[in-house]
Amino acid sequence: MKKLSILALVILTSITQTHVAEAATTLKVTVREYNSLWMAADKYIFVYGEPEALEFKKKITAFAKTKKAKSEALAECKGEDSVYFNTRIKVLDARNGTAGLGNLKSVTVSNMKIAEEASDLPQYTEEEEEFLRDEYDYYEDYPDYIEEGYVSYYIEFICSNSGTVSLITSNAYKVYIDGDFAGEYSRTELAKKKWSLTYEDN
Repeated sequence: MKKLSILALVILTSITQTHVAEAATTLKVTVREYNSLWMAADKYIFVYGEPEALEFKKKITAFAKTKKAKSEALAECKGEDSVYFNTRIKVLDARNGTAGLGNLKSVTVSNMKIAEEASDLPQYTEEEEEFLRDEYDYYEDYPDYIEEGYVSYYIEFICSNSGTVSLITSNAYKVYIDGDFAGEYSRTELAKKKWSLTYEDN
């Protein structure tokens, strides 16, 4: 009876340690991707410092604080132009065998702020642009040309694409995201990083 109790304790300890090991070898991978949101399909372009430019900047600043803006930003993160959302994570072990597979399935939005883009020309219709191209050899000769004299405002934000991979035990790992090599780490290094890796895509 005593031997049975000891055996049961050994089995229980083994199961507990196995769960700890499994938890320790779940790797979280996050890729932070910069994205942008415009208030219309076409850019609103204004002369720097003009009342219309300042008024639009106030309007877009207020919009950036709304739930609708965050919802639209999230849709952009998941849209067809997104580079990383739902892409494959592949991890190789020390022998270059597959240690684990996963996807960047989760996405969050952060750091929403107003940014600006300078331009040398205002916004033209297609007809106006065609006329000017026919009339002038260089766009610097256009009557409205002002070097960086025009501005458009938009919302800039970060899409954080995350996913987890269950890894088999190995002394070292190579991480690939969407087929691209992202880094090589020892088991000790990943443990120090608490089994979480974050990459920036600028």
